[in-house]
Amino acid sequence: MTPYRAFDVTGGATIGGTINFDGLIPADSAIQLGEEYPGCGRTITDQRVQHSGTRIGGTVVWLTDIRAGKPLSVERRFELTNVDCGLNPSVQAVFAPGTLNVASEDVAMHRNRIINVATGETEAIAPFNDNGEVVPLDRLLTRPAQLEVVCDLHPWSKASILVFDHPYYAVSSRTGEFGLENVPPGTYQLRAWHPVLGVVGQAVTVAPGQTTKLDLRLAGPGPAAVPAAAGPAASAPVPAR
Repeated sequence: MTPYRAFDVTGGATIGGTINFDGLIPADSAIQLGEEYPGCGRTITDQRVQHSGTRIGGTVVWLTDIRAGKPLSVERRFELTNVDCGLNPSVQAVFAPGTLNVASEDVAMHRNRIINVATGETEAIAPFNDNGEVVPLDRLLTRPAQLEVVCDLHPWSKASILVFDHPYYAVSSRTGEFGLENVPPGTYQLRAWHPVLGVVGQAVTVAPGQTTKLDLRLAGPGPAAVPAAAGPAASAPVPAR
């Protein structure tokens, strides 16, 4: 796959819109905890889907086939935090190369395992014994991939990380809104993925200086991701290069 090439975009376009779901949205669930989980309290709320009405937050949106455009950000550090015995954010998008700082704000022990969804292999482990600790993973974000983070000590605690090699991605807000800015004029394939509600994609054409608004509707649970070093399979939610 052709490496991404950065240049100064003239007459860049904006792609924005909302993520929606017309089906039954899973309700939050309360997990009752016993004494085997010290430091976590007695009840954990498992919020599987952030939403406002039918609009869905926590959805990653990206251009799958863009190979040139605006430069990547100079900020190359990303954060994942154990808080209240869960992982925050539960869904995020980052770019490679970069460093993932995994932290804990809990007085509980954690053992975060980062798994490459394509291979099933463990890429890194971040252990914590108390609050205030930070583990920088500077060799984890090296190429496009879909990563799943789990806690070996708290099975409900999970997070998804999609890794890109370009800057044209976003995560929708709680009200389902997203935006991709300074896109070079052209036609692209756009994809949106939610870890519970599935994937949707469509072609989008943008003209210089144009703002294009889209109403994307997730189609329900999609197939498991099949990431490759160069990007995802056509039906997979993994970021493409």
